[in-house]
Amino acid sequence: MSRQASLRLAAAGLAVLALAGCGKKPGYIEPPQGRAADRFPGTYPNPALDPQPLPQPQRQAPAPTQPQPTTP
Repeated sequence: MSRQASLRLAAAGLAVLALAGCGKKPGYIEPPQGRAADRFPGTYPNPALDPQPLPQPQRQAPAPTQPQPTTP
């Protein structure tokens, strides 16, 4: 890579970094317009809104079986 190409690449990198820092960053974000009950920002996942698993029926273990005698 030639010296001129390296300088162009470095200048392009500096320009990108300079533009990345531009812009006004608000200290507080206003909630969106909409329902009055909306809470912004909300946490995710919200355990209050997650569906709960259905209770599984209790299974009883099968009764143990006695070994059958074998005939010789």
